[in-house]
Amino acid sequence: MRLTCRQQQRNFDGLQQEYNAERPHDALGQETRSSLRACLDRVPPLEYLGHFLVTKITTGGTFRFRHRLLYLANAMVDQHIGLEETDDGIWAIHFNSVLLAAFDERDYIITG
Repeated sequence: MRLTCRQQQRNFDGLQQEYNAERPHDALGQETRSSLRACLDRVPPLEYLGHFLVTKITTGGTFRFRHRLLYLANAMVDQHIGLEETDDGIWAIHFNSVLLAAFDERDYIITG
């Protein structure tokens, strides 16, 4: 029996609904994926101390600093990072309490 694309999509949508919303998972302590996702949606947004410059990572994994676009990581898309000046022109890049890297505003090269 050959199914149309619409029929195949309907079958897949049903399987996806069962997998995410109805079927418990061992790795999640017998919780469903949907219940875990609802939990993650309630996580409060990150807050940085007042002296941090806070910026959001773009869909290209970049962030803007003084009219320059700097690449950090695609894995950080849509996350907010905190920039902290640690020395004259030296900036630390933080994600929450984790120091990710640093850069010198004179050459804009990210290291770390």
